[in-house]
Amino acid sequence: MSIIAVSDVSYKYREDAGEAVKNVSFEVEEGEFLAILGANGSGKSTLAKLINALFVPTSGSVTVCGIDTRDESRVWDVRAACGMVFQNPDNQLVATIVEEDVAFGLENLGVAPDEIRRRVTEALDAVGMGEFGKSAPHMLSGGQKQRVAIAGVLAMKPRVIVFDESTAMLDPVGRAEVMNVVRRLNREAGITVLWITHFMDEAAQADRILVIDGGSLKACGAPRDIFRQTALLREAGLDVPEMTALAQALRAGGLCLPDDILTVDEMVVELCRLKSKT
Repeated sequence: MSIIAVSDVSYKYREDAGEAVKNVSFEVEEGEFLAILGANGSGKSTLAKLINALFVPTSGSVTVCGIDTRDESRVWDVRAACGMVFQNPDNQLVATIVEEDVAFGLENLGVAPDEIRRRVTEALDAVGMGEFGKSAPHMLSGGQKQRVAIAGVLAMKPRVIVFDESTAMLDPVGRAEVMNVVRRLNREAGITVLWITHFMDEAAQADRILVIDGGSLKACGAPRDIFRQTALLREAGLDVPEMTALAQALRAGGLCLPDDILTVDEMVVELCRLKSKT
């Protein structure tokens, strides 16, 4: 059974407005790393809030861990199972000490103090911030703040985490820090990840990509399959990863390269292969 099922979902912000999400359907398997890719205003963040039960579909249904998000009596069960990390970490940090911030949600749930201490320690260690427990959040870098925000969600022990453009406000170093943490949590802890982004290189690291444009689902598939569809991506206001674009340019110039290169390492391997033949 899928851990998330989105079935023919549409959503309007107002009755007299157009649909921000239009008849979208897909499923997510437990342990999957799914990237949702779209330009600004495409509807991908609206979709994130529908999955986390912050919004309820105008039509259709969203099921998370077997719970229908339209069931008002189960909203907190949905959010306990499906955590969410937003774009700006400053909006999620509420305490003056890192470990207190991570403990905040657990305290609100009435978790026992000994259990809170254990979970906070585990969560901070999991995101590589164990030595910063006594630090002030405002003294941290952007990437460190976002890792603390992730720790706060992790401490709740969710099965799913939705990252809504969680690296958009970070510099390249901070982006890499957060992405490395998320990939490790997915691989080693089995946490299902929904990674919402407009960065092609981040989406390329996912198991599967959904492309959203104008509120509609335009494509779904493995990264190599999606990034071959250059025309579709450009129509959606998107690009391809830098190495994919370079490979396409070199192919147009006559080099015999695959059309699905995604990373620098893959490009190096292919160029070395070509050189060995000369």
